[in-house]
Amino acid sequence: MAVVTVEEALQLWEKALDTQVYKVEMIDVKSAKGYVLAEDIVAPTDVPAFSKSAMDGYAIAFSSDCNEYIVDGVIGAGVVWEQPVSLGHAVRIMTGAPIPDTCDTVIMQEQVVGSGEPGTTITIQGKYKCGDHIIPQGEECSAGTIVIPRGTEVTSTVQTVLTGLGLTEIAVNAMPRVLVLTSGHEVIEPGESLTAGKIYNSNRAMICGLLEDLGFHKITHYHVSDAPEELDSEINHVLQLSEDADIIISSGGVSVGLFDTMPLIYEKLGAKTLYGRIQMRPGAASYGAVTPKGQLIFGLSGNPGAAFNGWHLLVVPTLRRYKGIKNWSTPVLNCVMDCDLSKRNAFDRYVQGKVIFGDGQPRFVANRHFNSSSMLGLYTVNALACIPQGVHEVHEGDIFKVYL
Repeated sequence: MAVVTVEEALQLWEKALDTQVYKVEMIDVKSAKGYVLAEDIVAPTDVPAFSKSAMDGYAIAFSSDCNEYIVDGVIGAGVVWEQPVSLGHAVRIMTGAPIPDTCDTVIMQEQVVGSGEPGTTITIQGKYKCGDHIIPQGEECSAGTIVIPRGTEVTSTVQTVLTGLGLTEIAVNAMPRVLVLTSGHEVIEPGESLTAGKIYNSNRAMICGLLEDLGFHKITHYHVSDAPEELDSEINHVLQLSEDADIIISSGGVSVGLFDTMPLIYEKLGAKTLYGRIQMRPGAASYGAVTPKGQLIFGLSGNPGAAFNGWHLLVVPTLRRYKGIKNWSTPVLNCVMDCDLSKRNAFDRYVQGKVIFGDGQPRFVANRHFNSSSMLGLYTVNALACIPQGVHEVHEGDIFKVYL
C-alpha cells in the first residue's frame, strides 16, 4: 500500500492528468458559471466602442479664451448628436453619452452657471483643460485584444464581462459526470429514527454540496451498506453506475476495517492505485486511483472531519486542475497562531479553523475540536493549519503554514 504525503499525492494526480484531453462544448453565457473557458475571449470591438462622457455636463470644442457658451441641445446616454458643434456653442450631455464629433472636452455640471436649456447661455467657472472628462474610444482595449484567457473559471464577474462584450455563447471545457458513493451499515438517511449505533449520512450532503460549490452539477449518488449479504449486488450496481462516471468519490470503506469494501469495488473497476494512505492527520485513510478508462477515483475517510480535510487538500486542487483552471493550487499563507495546541504528531497534522485579519497580519484560530469525527464546527472553517510531523506543541504567536 503506497503511503505518501499530501504534496506527493498532488504530484501523482498532476502526473496522471498530464495527458488529459478536454472535451469542448458551447454553452449559453447565462448558464456558464463554474465552467472553464476553452478558448481565449477576444474583444469584438474597441472597449468602449466610442468616446463618451464621464460626467453629466456640457460637451464643447475647447477654446482657451472662451467661458460663455450657447446651448444647442441635450443628449442622453444612447443618443448620437450628428450636427456640428461650433466654437462658442455647447451640448448638454449626460454620463455615458457619445461625444459629438466636433467636441473634445466636457465641462462638468458643477462648474456651470445657467439653466442649460437649449438656446440659453451658460458660464463656466474654475479651471478646465482640453480633453477633460472624456473616456476615449478603446481606453480599456482595442478590438482583437485577448480580454480573458482560456483556463479562466467563469464567475459572476466573468459573466458580466462576457455579456458586456455582447457574447451569448462561449466554448468551455465539458463538465465531468461524478458518482458519489457513501458506505457503512451504521449510516441512515435524515428523517429516519436515530437508533443506537446509527448516524445520519452527512458525508453525502457534504460531498455533493462541495461539488456544487466547485461548479459540478452532473452528480449521481449511491450508498453501499457494507452488509456481507448485500455485497455482490451492491458491487454490481456500483459497476453499472460507474459506466457513466468520469470521476468517482467515495467516503468510508477505504481503511483496514473488517467491513471496508471499497477496495473490492475499485479492484473490479481495474483501478491503478496512486496511493493507499496519506501521511496526515486526520484523513490518513485516503485512496487515489485511475481506471483504464481514465476515470479518477478519490476515496475519503468515512469520518466527516477527516473527509473534509481530504477533500480540500487533495480533491479540490485536483478537480480544479481537471476542469482546466490554470491557477489550480490551493492558496497558502504564513499565519500567526492565535491559540495553544498540544497533540502528538506522527504525521503532518492539518488543524481546522479560520483565518482572521487584524493588526496587519493574518492570524489562525483553531476549532475547539478538530479530530476525525468532528462535524459541528465545520461551518466555521475557512482554512487548515499544517502542524509538521514531529511538532507536538504549538504556542500562541508561533507561525505556521495555513491552507486557505
